[in-house]
Amino acid sequence: MVGARTTRFFGADLHGVQLRANDLEWSFGTGTPLAGAAQDLLLVAYGRQLPPGHLHGQALWRFTSANA
Repeated sequence: MVGARTTRFFGADLHGVQLRANDLEWSFGTGTPLAGAAQDLLLVAYGRQLPPGHLHGQALWRFTSANA
């Protein structure tokens, strides 16, 4: 579901970020951890911005929008 080809296609910039699901055992990438529900992380990997409160970690500002 998530790979380098997928993130390129959707234009998601996950450079320096590791996605870590907190509701199942799954992670993708390397770098600063970005945690959240697997479904929310999938949206991030597909280039979507999420509303505040869905993600946790130092890089959440890159993937959160007050207008989402």
